[in-house]
Amino acid sequence: MAKSKKLAGVKEFCEGAKFTPITSNFVAAMAENGRLPELKMIATRFEEQCMASRNEVKCVITTAHDLTAAQLTKVQDSIKGHAPAGSKLKVETKVDPRLLGGLTASIGEKFFDLSLLTTIKKYEAVIAAPL
Repeated sequence: MAKSKKLAGVKEFCEGAKFTPITSNFVAAMAENGRLPELKMIATRFEEQCMASRNEVKCVITTAHDLTAAQLTKVQDSIKGHAPAGSKLKVETKVDPRLLGGLTASIGEKFFDLSLLTTIKKYEAVIAAPL
């Protein structure tokens, strides 16, 4: 497909999505330079910068089953001590049935794995190790 046709499609998409002129120009410049595949990474880094300016820390909690509101509150209270002092946690929850039980939590650069899957794998490695 011709570059001009791709660029026209991107501009049409931006208009349909009602992007601001600044955003539309940015996306068009990315398209012109063949950098559209990098938009997701740029958006992620931009979100991180915005969160840092608001003193927020992203926390992703992954469990085998949905947490109740009481369970989520308890987990959040436990995790607050691992976040930088004075920061606000921005919590995102995910469900991954492969964990079997327990949870994993990432807070900024820190990662905690308290899942049953990891515990089972550790025991399997011990059992499989030669004597």
